[in-house]
Amino acid sequence: MRTVEEMFRVDGKTALVTGGAGGIGLACAKALAAAGADLILSDIDGGRLDEAAEEIRRENGPSGGRCVTAVCDVADLRSVEKLLEQARDNGGVDILIHSAAVTNRKQLLDMTEEEWNHILTVNLNGAYHMGKQVGELMTRQGRGGKMTFIVSTGAYRAGVNFGAYSASKAGVVMMMKTLALELAPWGINVNAIAPTATETRFTEDYYRENPQARERARANHPLGRLGRAEDYMGTALYLSSAASDFVTGALLVVDGGKTAK
Repeated sequence: MRTVEEMFRVDGKTALVTGGAGGIGLACAKALAAAGADLILSDIDGGRLDEAAEEIRRENGPSGGRCVTAVCDVADLRSVEKLLEQARDNGGVDILIHSAAVTNRKQLLDMTEEEWNHILTVNLNGAYHMGKQVGELMTRQGRGGKMTFIVSTGAYRAGVNFGAYSASKAGVVMMMKTLALELAPWGINVNAIAPTATETRFTEDYYRENPQARERARANHPLGRLGRAEDYMGTALYLSSAASDFVTGALLVVDGGKTAK
């Protein structure tokens, strides 16, 4: 029987992390690297991606695993296919953390069709592209695997100004559950994490310009603060490791108690 420490190690595994240049994606990548994984770090922003990879290498030192980068637009199927070609050349993929996403803050009646389509294309179609391509690769590899999709509490809790984002993330949750059923015969676990409002580049400009909104959001969390990117590291590592071998099709909520009310 493995020890508890061994169950949470991912030595010898290769993890592909999208949206890895910052925020929750980067935090999850750091957790996996610290637990022994080799990384394929991906993002649409090549400059920030290189900075993130260097930060990971610096924190892990010479004893850390490999960390290679790949610029990818998850909304573009050909871009995702090229990313998976690179992944195959690097030994395949054992772990997927899909964190790439976009949003805006508009009510539905004020949103253009182009804005709606952009959010759905990146968030929902992008998750489908990654889930399908990585799922096909994992089934061919024949060694199981772990997929985790970063969604949002907005996937099941409506809020003004987030209609398109919530719709896209709700779609990802149902896609995740379907993939979990379809890939279970290959020993592939598929789950999702639902973060709450989190202090990242995604939100910092908005809260700086709207301090009252930040205070309202903070007060809405029983634990008395907004989320931080590092709050999701443990959950991501759990879902990527042997510790979660009997968990699939699950949505793990990490929200400071907000949705318990």
